[in-house]
Amino acid sequence: MKIAVASQGTSLDAWVGVSFGLCSQFLVIDTETMDYVVISVPADQIDPARVSLAAIRAVANQGAQVIITGQIKDICRQAMITLGIQVVDGVEHITVREAVERYMTGGAQSVQVVRPFPIKIAVASHGNDLAARLGAKGEPCTSFILVDPQTMAFQIVQVEQADSMVQTSVNAVRAAAKSGATVVITSEIRPECCTALRALSIIVALADEELTVREAVQAYVRGELSSPPAFIL
Repeated sequence: MKIAVASQGTSLDAWVGVSFGLCSQFLVIDTETMDYVVISVPADQIDPARVSLAAIRAVANQGAQVIITGQIKDICRQAMITLGIQVVDGVEHITVREAVERYMTGGAQSVQVVRPFPIKIAVASHGNDLAARLGAKGEPCTSFILVDPQTMAFQIVQVEQADSMVQTSVNAVRAAAKSGATVVITSEIRPECCTALRALSIIVALADEELTVREAVQAYVRGELSSPPAFIL
């Protein structure tokens, strides 16, 4: 059997994608061997419907019989069902490997487990409260607002500045990891920083720099933010 999983990374230990059509890649796993291929879906902020269509085609072309994802629109679900592909949605905060193993041992119901939202979300911002805007693209990360999405309580995490953008970015990764963040929201991220965060099992989400910290956290909770495109992994 082949199972396609909407993923935020390119390995079996990556997190399941929060929303079909917003994640940038799918892992198609052969359940007999656990071998897999990565199917990249180009991000398209202008027309999300095109992203969903490309994702559906990619999954169907790989011969997947099951798709596991977070949220999914009804029209996408119906398209999958019409193609004979079982849709397992509502899957969050587990890895691709765990999702596949759960499906193989207990079917769809064992995968659709209600999980709490991540306790700590670090939002890259130059401000010091929930009304602050996200850090602008091209500017070094100077601090994070670390937010509990259930209570919206927050604290400020400073990033040690350095002489170069590269070292400052490294310091930002260290600060986010040291803070205990399970999610980082930013308007822009360097490829090596994205890879480092994902290696630490920290989810990376992109948000418009015009959003406030509060709006960015709320958008993430609703599953509206995309992960960085596959080409920067």
